[in-house]
Amino acid sequence: MSHVTPLDRTARPSAFSKLFYFMRPDKARMVLSLVLACLGEAAGMVPYVVVALLAAGLIEGTLTLEMAALFSLAAAGGQILKFVLTWRSSMISHGIAFKALRTMREQMAEKMSRVPMGVIVDTPTGTFKNRFVDNVNQLEDAIAHFMPELPSNVFAPILAMTIVFAVDWRMGLAGIATIPLGVLFYLGMMRDYKPKMARYIKSEQDMNSTLVEYVNGIQVIKAFGRTASSYGSFSDAVAEYHDSTLAWFRQSWVWMAAVRSVVPCTLLVSLPLGVWLLSVGQIALPAFMVCIVIPLGFIGGVLKFAQAAGQISRMDACLNVVWDFLGEPELARPTQRVELQGESFAFEEVSFSYHEGTEVLHDVSFSTEPGTITAIVGPSGSGKSTVAKLMAGFWDASAGNITFGGVDAKDIPFEQLMEHIAYVAQDTFLFDRSIADNIRMGKPDATDAEVEAAARAAGAHGFISELPQDYATPAGEAGDRLSGGERQRITIARAILKDASVVILDEATAYADPENEALVERAISKLVEGKTLVTIAHRLSTITGADQILVMDAGRIVGRGRHDELLQSCPLYARMWREHQGAVGVLTDKNVEDRAAIRPEEAR
Repeated sequence: MSHVTPLDRTARPSAFSKLFYFMRPDKARMVLSLVLACLGEAAGMVPYVVVALLAAGLIEGTLTLEMAALFSLAAAGGQILKFVLTWRSSMISHGIAFKALRTMREQMAEKMSRVPMGVIVDTPTGTFKNRFVDNVNQLEDAIAHFMPELPSNVFAPILAMTIVFAVDWRMGLAGIATIPLGVLFYLGMMRDYKPKMARYIKSEQDMNSTLVEYVNGIQVIKAFGRTASSYGSFSDAVAEYHDSTLAWFRQSWVWMAAVRSVVPCTLLVSLPLGVWLLSVGQIALPAFMVCIVIPLGFIGGVLKFAQAAGQISRMDACLNVVWDFLGEPELARPTQRVELQGESFAFEEVSFSYHEGTEVLHDVSFSTEPGTITAIVGPSGSGKSTVAKLMAGFWDASAGNITFGGVDAKDIPFEQLMEHIAYVAQDTFLFDRSIADNIRMGKPDATDAEVEAAARAAGAHGFISELPQDYATPAGEAGDRLSGGERQRITIARAILKDASVVILDEATAYADPENEALVERAISKLVEGKTLVTIAHRLSTITGADQILVMDAGRIVGRGRHDELLQSCPLYARMWREHQGAVGVLTDKNVEDRAAIRPEEAR
């Protein structure tokens, strides 16, 4: 589909303008749906006119069997025509609705691929569930029913009262006499309505978000003996939803009940007035019956129209969630490919903030050379993974320049950059698809033989062959049918299949147990053969042979060089090395060589 133009979050248009933005290819069809709905309401007035004329004929004694048959046919015809027109209007509006909802979801899915990773990471999963499912689903009723019905609910009363006024203007005024009182009650209902509705919508979304978090964390909650009521975020969200719902309903209940009681009572004025006019001979019986019966036909439409404000407020709140996300700033990247001079990364005085005012990297400068190994080490929170993610193009630097192949990363199309990079994170993720499909993400057109070869190289073929359906076995949600080490080897097989020239390992063995760690490291040795490697390491024994080691602390590079050099020149690295030795025991030279799988030629 076409690229979505970023929307302005600072100047929100009206609810209907936002809705029409997503319906813009089908505006003409929506107008047709509105026209058909109005014509259907007009046809629906015919039975009321017929009932009035039949009643008048019976009372006057002028009604014949033939006239009754004709009147009945007219009433049936009007009702059938209303059904056909309303049905056709509804079919058109539902088609438009489902297409618009699909457009919203597709645009938000595309937006997710273009916003900085920080927007995704900082947003709870439940919030995305609200955006894609709950908010969008609530808009289906607004498009399919509310949009065509709102004009028809206005048109029907106007048409009915036009007929009454045409028959007798006095009866017309009597028929609408209760409406001003209803409007007064309606205005009372609308007092502070918008903020209460906004609070209600937000509390509903927050409760849904925390529910997803509660379900995802149920294992931890049960392990620590917590309950739904003792889990603070969930309990608070449920309480706020309860309070906001009551606040909204208390505002609406009494006033809406008053509107529903007063507006339908058109006979309170029109019936006494009509009887008096009839008794003094100023109105004929058929006209009297028409003026009494027809107003009864538009009461339903008026009451639905009275609820329009609430529906518009809810629609607007749901649309704002979608609209604001589509208006998130994007990572601006060109579409035209550029000519690269080599495949080296260079950081030039790079600083970076995830959030405004919170800088996590400060003036970071270094470069990589093709075919070499660059290791980045440091305490937790020192900024190591942030550097790796900046290299992978997940964010833009807040200050300074990041270049690849001599070109500013911001000037390289994201697709072109990722052709050269294979990124393997510590948090592996597999889709709930077959093992083969998960590996094939590295190369969508790969053959089954290529997939198997990549799995063998990653040391994954053995356990895959033992799965119930071999390579066709579903990985489960987020890969939960596999162990951490198995998921990591599938991820490495995916990277091997991609065959990129630059490999970024973000603590790829951080969560592996000792048995799986050796298998994962052997898989990594296959992955990085002949490649440029940047690795974020937490086990220093695996990077002693790196060409350069960058030592980071508090977002700065505080040391750089080879292993032996840093032991002498960098106190932090020397301390980390002593702590590492103390944790794993003193390694012999042979053990170091065996575990240094990060450098393929040494591993062999």
